[in-house]
Amino acid sequence: MKDLITEIQDLLMIMQNQLHSKFEHTIETTKYHMEEGRNYIKLVRSDEGRESVCGFIVKNPPKYIDNKTNKPFEIGDMLMAAGWNKPATNFARGNIFDYNESSIRWTGI
Repeated sequence: MKDLITEIQDLLMIMQNQLHSKFEHTIETTKYHMEEGRNYIKLVRSDEGRESVCGFIVKNPPKYIDNKTNKPFEIGDMLMAAGWNKPATNFARGNIFDYNESSIRWTGI
């Protein structure tokens, strides 16, 4: 199994390739990168100086409980963004170690 950072880099490449194949004019201007925090890794899209959050990946499981499974979040869980510095902690949208490429969109998790 690959490590967390490698999996996230692969995910960002998938998102970037989807965007660039759909909108060719973004090839030179739009890139995806990650910013590592204490509990989450933030996925960020940069477009000509503007940045937006695409989602978060759990790095250190928080105290929150996943509302769908009633279990604690796990390392690698993909969370939708609730804001620039905060993930939506209602439920995971998948796990970075076990996801289907068709479930990932260039618009974010």
